[in-house]
Amino acid sequence: MADLFSSLQIGGRTLRNRIVMAPLPSGTANNDGFVGNSAIDYYARLAQGGVGLILSETLLVRPPNTPQAHFGLYSDLFVPRLRQLVTLVRIQGARILLTLDAPVPEATIATAALQQLGEAFILAIARAQRTGADGVLLSAADGGLLHQLLSPLYNQRIDHYGTPSGRSRLMLEIVEGSRAWIGKRIILGVRLLPDEFTPGGLNAQDARMLARRLSAAGMQLLDLAAPPAQAHVARFPGWAIPLAHTIRRVLDVPVIGSGELDDPHLADSIIRDGMVDLVMLDEALYHDPDWPLRAQKVLLDAE
Repeated sequence: MADLFSSLQIGGRTLRNRIVMAPLPSGTANNDGFVGNSAIDYYARLAQGGVGLILSETLLVRPPNTPQAHFGLYSDLFVPRLRQLVTLVRIQGARILLTLDAPVPEATIATAALQQLGEAFILAIARAQRTGADGVLLSAADGGLLHQLLSPLYNQRIDHYGTPSGRSRLMLEIVEGSRAWIGKRIILGVRLLPDEFTPGGLNAQDARMLARRLSAAGMQLLDLAAPPAQAHVARFPGWAIPLAHTIRRVLDVPVIGSGELDDPHLADSIIRDGMVDLVMLDEALYHDPDWPLRAQKVLLDAE
């Protein structure tokens, strides 16, 4: 059997293969934050295609400051519809983590407000458990609040959330706080950039140190996002995997790698060689939910 289709245990849960759907927007959100039928159908269809793990699009832990299309987890009212979504995904054999972020994109908010946002994350994680989801993913890689706090490019605070060691304080408080409240009953993952590829920004050494601190605090899965398009770096199939591997080597939790991995043979070799534990696809799965089934046939035919 191809290594890409071997199972993997994370936090007491078994993934049927090593293929992960990226937390891309589905285009089904509206302004009220509720998951509708079109979103439920979208995620169920992804699961039906054979993916091992789905990382949902972002759910906000607080209402947005201005009306915008979004999904929310800042109220108990959102739980029933999310439970329907999760149930259909699980029926199809996939696992799902709910991706969480804050609606406030500025790292300069008041200290008290920042602490309240940390509490909002923990409450949202508790709600995620009630949906039946396999876990949550704290998004700190896509320009949101957690990313801005971690990055010296954005975080110029002068309080204890702004020092070199303090930039990760809120992330650690959320991880530790959620573990204290709900234990390890669901998977707690984190999405980070392995390098911002910008002078003065996060670099690979920073990412390795942060990943080790998060793992010690209770993180069970690390998703290493590919740096954004504006980063000045050559891109080719598998280009971000060596960087992800340097971080995987210092961790004892599974690591997701990304970077143009829609060639089944390449994805399989990355898993076989132990470069990362899971491979993430975005547009390939978005446009072809049956990619895992097709990839499995391609690899079987090549044996």
